[in-house]
Amino acid sequence: MIVGGDALALRVCAELAAAACGRVVVLWHHDDDLRARVEHLGATFEARRGDERESLLAAGVRDATAIVALTEDDRTNLHFVLTARDENPKIRVVLRQFNRALGRKIEENLKNSSVASLSSHVAATYAAAAADPDCFYGVQFPDIDGPLAGFSRLSAARADVAGCRFDEAQDRLDARVLAVSGDFAPDGARPLAADDELIVFARVRVRARGRVRPWRMRVRFEPRRILRGFDRVVRNVLIASVLCVIAGSLAFAGLLHLDPLTAAYFVITTMTTTGYGDISPLGAGTPGKLAAMALMLAGLIFSGIFIALLSSGFTQARYDAVQGLRRITHGGHIIVCGAGNVGSRVIEFLTKLGCPIVALEQAPRPEIVEGSRDGRFELLTGDAARDTTLALCNVEEAIGLIALTNGDTQNLEVALGARARNPDLHIVMRVQQEAFAQSVRSHFELKFTYGTAALMAPVLAGLAFSKGMRGRVEFAGCAFDIVEMTPVVDAAAPDGPGSIPLAVWRNGAFVLLRRFEDAACGELVLFLLPLAQVPAARASEEGAA
Repeated sequence: MIVGGDALALRVCAELAAAACGRVVVLWHHDDDLRARVEHLGATFEARRGDERESLLAAGVRDATAIVALTEDDRTNLHFVLTARDENPKIRVVLRQFNRALGRKIEENLKNSSVASLSSHVAATYAAAAADPDCFYGVQFPDIDGPLAGFSRLSAARADVAGCRFDEAQDRLDARVLAVSGDFAPDGARPLAADDELIVFARVRVRARGRVRPWRMRVRFEPRRILRGFDRVVRNVLIASVLCVIAGSLAFAGLLHLDPLTAAYFVITTMTTTGYGDISPLGAGTPGKLAAMALMLAGLIFSGIFIALLSSGFTQARYDAVQGLRRITHGGHIIVCGAGNVGSRVIEFLTKLGCPIVALEQAPRPEIVEGSRDGRFELLTGDAARDTTLALCNVEEAIGLIALTNGDTQNLEVALGARARNPDLHIVMRVQQEAFAQSVRSHFELKFTYGTAALMAPVLAGLAFSKGMRGRVEFAGCAFDIVEMTPVVDAAAPDGPGSIPLAVWRNGAFVLLRRFEDAACGELVLFLLPLAQVPAARASEEGAA
């Protein structure tokens, strides 16, 4: 039973229906279009009734084996699954929760349950792809507390292991090489060719394609460029005041028989109304008196204008500082556009990796502001889709950008605007709909575009059967489920045909695992399970339970 009606719920419905696991029921508000789409997937749609209990009973909760609550409201999800457990104590519970701390406590205290955080799961892939341009899927192992690991696709030449043998390449890369040019069991004695494509699993490290141009101060004296940088009013007032000083100095040099420096001194003291203690225009006759009066009035006008402009400039600077609008001058950073639920988790992953971060958010939450004040990352507040705001982020010197705003078209606008400023910029983009993601990848060549539903749906569908499902990856023409499991005493290792060990969590450390036999009892193991073996594996696990 699935509670929800958005793209994620439909994608989970498609996953469960394709697995032929039995009858699938989608419970949500009445919607003819949603009903048609659910029935097209081979599932049953049930319209939501007055309250949770009535709706669940009408949908057949007492006969259901699992309930997956996927609404965007944590409280609604919790109410549905607890009500379902009241009516069916044996039902397996899977719920979506943003609050990871609460989710962990629910799992610890509610038997036969799993809690998944969409923002945390998808953020791992966005962060991994941004930090390492060769990485196409990221996973945190162990969940919540562990480091960020990822699957990467790169050539042997780029990995600098051309000419190395298989085991030698793994040692040199400190990684698990899962496949070489589509071969899952490569000849260990054959040296790797430069054009061999490697599929690698390892901890994510920050890598940048191309040469990173560090920021350097450039000092050039170009009067025309400096003048063009001023506001038009400021420029005109400055030019007029300088001309007034020059003209007055020339005039009084002749009227009072002064040298040029003394004449300039007299003019400035007159314009600022601080003079006539040493030099007086009374002996210059009528022309001198008229010129002095004109200088006094001009000085009063120019002083007033300059004071007003300075006050306005300081006020604007103060406003910009409060709003977080300032120009970023350093380079080698990653720009995160959007610091909501997903963006905040991406920032957390990247800061742990040591990446310089510039976060751009129009309405930052208090925890984001606090993180910026603590110096963990730079924060700018503004609309990322505006070119003027994006220009402040020093896109030209950045090594990557992640578009994570709430709108798909806005993310596309951000990505295209950044590419216009830096064609070589590595861009990672989030979209809600997988169909739109495929269109963006093909038409705009934004290869690192991920749909949130596509990333999360396999996890939720797998959790409906048992714990441990962490994601799904495809490479070398095969699809694998990423599974996390704790071996128990005398239990057989999960080494069915085609399963691949990845890593083990040993004494608080991430350790790569090459053979299942190397994992000790009670250690947490991460491995790949071929998709065709998943139903059989789940059946054996349920039988053992």
